[in-house]
Amino acid sequence: MDNKFVSTRGSATRLDFFASVLQGLGEDGGLMVPDFALPQLDLSSLQGLSYEALAARVISTFVPEGTEPLVATACARAYSRQAFLEEVVPVVPVGEAYVAELFHGPTAAFKDMALQLLPHLLTLSLKQSGRARQALILTATSGDTGKAALEGFADVEGTMIKVFYPVDGVSPIQRQQMITQSGSNVEVVAVRGNFDDAQRAVKEAFASDSLREACDAKDLFLTSANSINIGRLVPQIVYYFHAYLKLVERGVVSAGEPINYAIPSGNFGNCLAGVMARRMGLPVRRFIVASNRNNILTDFFTTGIYDVNRPFYKTNAPAMDILVSSNLERLLYLLLGDALMVRNLMAQLRDKGRYQVDEAMLSRIRSLFSAGWLSEDEVVSTIRTFYHDRHYMADTHTAVALGVYERYRRETSDATPTVVLSTASPYKFPAAVCKAVTGRDVPEEIATEVLLHATGLPVPDSLKDIMERPVLHNKVIDPNQIVSHIAQSIG
Repeated sequence: MDNKFVSTRGSATRLDFFASVLQGLGEDGGLMVPDFALPQLDLSSLQGLSYEALAARVISTFVPEGTEPLVATACARAYSRQAFLEEVVPVVPVGEAYVAELFHGPTAAFKDMALQLLPHLLTLSLKQSGRARQALILTATSGDTGKAALEGFADVEGTMIKVFYPVDGVSPIQRQQMITQSGSNVEVVAVRGNFDDAQRAVKEAFASDSLREACDAKDLFLTSANSINIGRLVPQIVYYFHAYLKLVERGVVSAGEPINYAIPSGNFGNCLAGVMARRMGLPVRRFIVASNRNNILTDFFTTGIYDVNRPFYKTNAPAMDILVSSNLERLLYLLLGDALMVRNLMAQLRDKGRYQVDEAMLSRIRSLFSAGWLSEDEVVSTIRTFYHDRHYMADTHTAVALGVYERYRRETSDATPTVVLSTASPYKFPAAVCKAVTGRDVPEEIATEVLLHATGLPVPDSLKDIMERPVLHNKVIDPNQIVSHIAQSIG
C-alpha cells in the first residue's frame, strides 16, 4: 500500500502516516491529507466490534503495511476501561434524534476520543522514525482540546507539551482544568486575545525558521495536538462508524441505508472527520453544521463566502467562538482536488480576510451540507426544552446542534434518522446550564452543586472539586510573544 499524505497547498513532499503525525503541518503551511483513495469499509465486517477493535480497523487503513498490530495495541490502551466507560460512546434516543455522547472520557469532552490515542500514535511515530528525538507539542485551544491534550500527554516519555488558550475565551471550568494540570512535561500559557489569535500565533510558530532551528539543535520534533494534525483527525472518523452501527444494531436503519449527522462546529475538524468517513463508505445523506453566534460557517455553507471581517462574539458556547476554521481547508481540498486553488483561496483569506467559491463548488457543498446557528438565548431555551420536555440535559455546544437540527427538521420535513454529536458534559458549563434548567443565575463556583441538587445527574469524577485544586500555571503573554516564549523555554 502506498498510503502517503500530502499538503493541501501542494508541497511535493509525500509522507507516510507516522511521518505526517510528527510533522503536524505541511512544510508549506497546509494541512496533511491522504494522497490515496480512501478504502471502502465493509459495514457487515464491522458489526459487533468493540470500540477499540473498530478503531483499530478504521485507523489501520491509513498506516504503512505491517504496522497494523501496533495500531491495534495503541487503540486497546487508549480506549481502556481506565479511561472510558464500558460503553465508550453511548448512543441514546432523544426526541427525534439519536445523541452520540462523546464526553465519557477523562476530561468529559469529545476531544478525549482522539487525544487519548494521539500520545500512543505519536510515540509510535517517534519509534518508526528511527531517530531518538523528543516531540515538542504545541496546541492552541478554545477550551476542550487543551485539557484533553494535557491529560493525554502528561508525563508521557519523549514528549513535552505547551498549551495556549485565550485568557478570557474559555469557561471557568475549562480554565481551571488546564491551569491545575500536573506533569513534569506540561506548560499552560494564557494568551491575550481570542482563540483565532492563539491559533494564528501557534501556526506562525510552526512556520518559524528560527524556532525550527532551535528545536533541531535540541533534537526536538515540533508537532501539534490540534486537529490540524492528521493524527488527531483520523481517530475521530471512528465514532461516526460506531454511531451508525449502533443504529443498525437497533434496527433503526438497515445496513447501507443513509442517515444524517448534526455537528456542533467551530474549527470544523469534527465534521471533516465525518466527510472522510463518508468517503470510506459510511452512508451519510447530509451533514447539518451547527454554529453559535459566530456563524461564519453557516454563512459559508449557505452563500459560498468565507469572510472573517466581522465582529467576534464571546458566547455561552465558547469552544465554538472561532472565526478561522482550520479544517475547512481540508474540505476545500477534498472537494476541489486542486492544491493550487486551495493555496490561492488561503492566500485570499490571509491577505483580504475572505474568499468565495464558485457556483459549481457551492452547488456541491449544498448537496451535502446544511447549516444553521443559534443565538445565546436560543441555546438556553434549547437546553431548557430538552431537559423539561425530553428529560435530557445537554451542554451549551450540544444544545446548538440539537436546536439547529430541530429547526432543520421543521423547515425541510427531512425524517432521515439523525445522529447528533454531543461534545461535552453539561458540568463543563454549569452556570449556563444551571440558568437554563433552574432559571437561576448562580456563580460558577457553586453552579455544579446547584445543578447536581436540581437534577441528580452525576458529576463526572474528573470535574468533582475542580475549583478547589491548586493553580500550577499562571503565565499570560501576548500572541506575538509565543514564538520567543517557546524558544526561551526550550533553552
